Amino acid sequence: MKILYLHGFASAVKKSSKKYDELRKIGEVVPFAPDYCQGFDQVMADTLAFAAAGDIQVIVGTSMGGYTASHIAAALKMPFVAINPSITPSQTLKKYVGQHQNYAGSSYELKPEHVGSYPDFNTLTKGLIIVSTLDEVIPAKDTQAFAKEKQLPIVSCDYGDHRFEDISPLIEQIAEHLLAADSCSG
Repeated sequence: MKILYLHGFASAVKKSSKKYDELRKIGEVVPFAPDYCQGFDQVMADTLAFAAAGDIQVIVGTSMGGYTASHIAAALKMPFVAINPSITPSQTLKKYVGQHQNYAGSSYELKPEHVGSYPDFNTLTKGLIIVSTLDEVIPAKDTQAFAKEKQLPIVSCDYGDHRFEDISPLIEQIAEHLLAADSCSG
C-alpha cells in the first residue's frame, strides 16, 4: 500500500521522522509538503498531481496536511487519517498572514486572499480524525465538537502535541482504519 503523507503549514519533507517510520509498518510512505501560501486551488492541483504520479492508495496528514487529506480523499475517493487537522483554515491561518520563516528556515509570505480561499474540512469521506488534547495550535475541544456534530470517527489522546511526532501508540488504529477502508474502496 502506498501512503501519501501530507505535511502541515510551514513544514517540509524530512529525510527521516518517527512518523514516517511508524507509517512504514503499514506501507510505503510518500511524503509531500504542499505550499499552502498558494491558496486552496493551487494546493489541490499540486497535491492531486503528486498523488496521481505516485500511485497513492491512502492518505495521512497532520494539521493543514490532515485538512488537505480530507479534500484529496474526497476527490480521489480514498481513505484518510487526519492528525490534529485544521477544521477552519480560513480562520486558523489568519495569525500567519505576512512574512515569516518555516520550520526549515526558509522565508514565506502568506497573503489574506490565500487564507480566505480555504473552505472548511471536507466531511464527504469519513476519514479517521486523531486529536491530541495537548495540541497547542488547534484547540482539541473544537475538533472534538466538530467531529461529534458531523458524526466523524475520532480518537482523542492525552499525549502528543500539535505535530504529534510519535504516533506509535496509534499505529494499529491507523492501520485498521486505512486497511478496512482501502479494501472497501479498492
